[in-house]
Amino acid sequence: MGIKVKDFDDILKKDYNKNACKEVFVEDIKDKLYTYYEEGYPMGETSHIKGLDENFRWRKGFLYCFSGYPQSGKSEILNYLSILRAFHYKDKVMMYSPETNTAELVLNLCQAFLGKNVNPNYADKCSEEDMKKALDFIGNHFAFLENTDEMPTINSLVDKFEEYSEKGFNNFIIDPLNWVVESNAGESNMYQYLKLTLTILKQFAKKTDSIMTYVEHPKTPSPTRLKGVSSIPKATAFSLAGGTMHFNKCDCMVVMHRIADDEVEERVKGRDLVEGLLLNQEKHIKFVEFETVKMKSQRLNGTLGSCFIQYDLKTGRYK
Repeated sequence: MGIKVKDFDDILKKDYNKNACKEVFVEDIKDKLYTYYEEGYPMGETSHIKGLDENFRWRKGFLYCFSGYPQSGKSEILNYLSILRAFHYKDKVMMYSPETNTAELVLNLCQAFLGKNVNPNYADKCSEEDMKKALDFIGNHFAFLENTDEMPTINSLVDKFEEYSEKGFNNFIIDPLNWVVESNAGESNMYQYLKLTLTILKQFAKKTDSIMTYVEHPKTPSPTRLKGVSSIPKATAFSLAGGTMHFNKCDCMVVMHRIADDEVEERVKGRDLVEGLLLNQEKHIKFVEFETVKMKSQRLNGTLGSCFIQYDLKTGRYK
């Protein structure tokens, strides 16, 4: 049965008047303000990936957007970051990843958790004891949403997130965002779709003090020619399908860039390059550029900029 979609006009009928604003006065939060005065406003939380702290930290209540061309590592980095959040911060993570088979996704998470191969088609498969340990960890910290015969609306998806927020889940991922009904609104309604969708996601993150992350693909790029050589322009904050609304609404935006093998020595410098090349005789290490193009409250959560990190195909981990 094909996936059903609803008219975009129906999506806009929801009455938000019940969510009226409430007044807050200094007196209401004075104790909290004095605590921040004495102890400082909390810094964003480290990702536990070496080198990212300068440009990227996690903060509950934030809406995060990850983008990049296909094969740039968007889903892989989120898998590993989620494992690190679950391990170091005891996060409970709900993932809506309709483009990936759930069993495959769980196996990828197991690989990243163990840092070992879990596939018998490749060498050095982990032990059964290791596999049980990984499945227990994933089972205790992760839950997954699958489509039935209908693509969910953003409201129905967030309703499910709210249900699981009440069960202790505090980290939610949509990968990718174009698998909700509103993404079928068409070009004429794209502005309204994004305005509504991203506002709902941001409100949910703030209300539940959760981390809300979504993936959005860039538009198909048009090749450029320079001195007779054709090339694809680098993805930017404004390459995303739907234009600037993503940049306007999210608290943090990361664009991942894949670095081709023949570009590594030219672009990646220092000890990490030497170490990576020495270990990469089997071509299992890939270099990517992790670029933070927007970050709210940079002095607390990381400044704009990029760093180069390694992805190990054998372990599913970044460093």
